[in-house]
Amino acid sequence: MCPYVRKGENINGWYYYCDAVAFGLKLTARELEEIGCTPEQRKICQSLMELAVGVGLVPEPADG
Repeated sequence: MCPYVRKGENINGWYYYCDAVAFGLKLTARELEEIGCTPEQRKICQSLMELAVGVGLVPEPADG
């Protein structure tokens, strides 16, 4: 599991987001791959974020 994914439940319901995007981290494609953040996984994460909070932002490689 990606170390930047945050998920859980609070008083308003479920949340699911990416700390890498929230904090504006610039990760290369290689760094993203190393933590399991592949293009396919980003699609899954974005879908889960949209289901949980209505919008989804996932990291894009800084070198591309």
